[in-house]
Amino acid sequence: MEKEVSREALVAALRERGLAYLAPSDARPNGESALTAHELIARLAAQDDARLRLALIPLFIRHPDIAQAVPQAVATLSDPARTEAIACYMAAVYLQRVWSIRLGFYLPGQSPLPDWFSGEIGLPSPDERHGKVGLHALADWHAAHSLYPFNWLASYQRVMDQLFEQLKQEARRREHAPAG
Repeated sequence: MEKEVSREALVAALRERGLAYLAPSDARPNGESALTAHELIARLAAQDDARLRLALIPLFIRHPDIAQAVPQAVATLSDPARTEAIACYMAAVYLQRVWSIRLGFYLPGQSPLPDWFSGEIGLPSPDERHGKVGLHALADWHAAHSLYPFNWLASYQRVMDQLFEQLKQEARRREHAPAG
């Protein structure tokens, strides 16, 4: 049986990967659980805490290289975690396209996330209207397949608002950092 990973350890793993907006928490990376990308995806997708599940979206956007672990991670999950992992990944795919210009300002040179699941679950291509059509269709799909009664479109946008606020703060700190 797999060792249980605490909420604080998951938050610390996210902070280690540059996602510091989850609060309240003083979690710091401490070596308690060095999670691989596959393990982090699987454990976040299975969380009861919606903020942790939705943290998959900015994780994928900030680290597109992690996308390579997604198909394998999803294949090991059972529902409802599988549904949540697919929905969060596809939200990241669509949001990355919707917000490509603004993201390019903060995260220049990123490659687009591969579309692993739109065909499988019957969603539009991420290239259709720069991801907007797919994002709306995904929110409907997510609502129909999830155990959680949320306004998914608003939840996806809220996650992006949090990510952009963090990215703005990081940019300000870089601007005001002493030259060295």
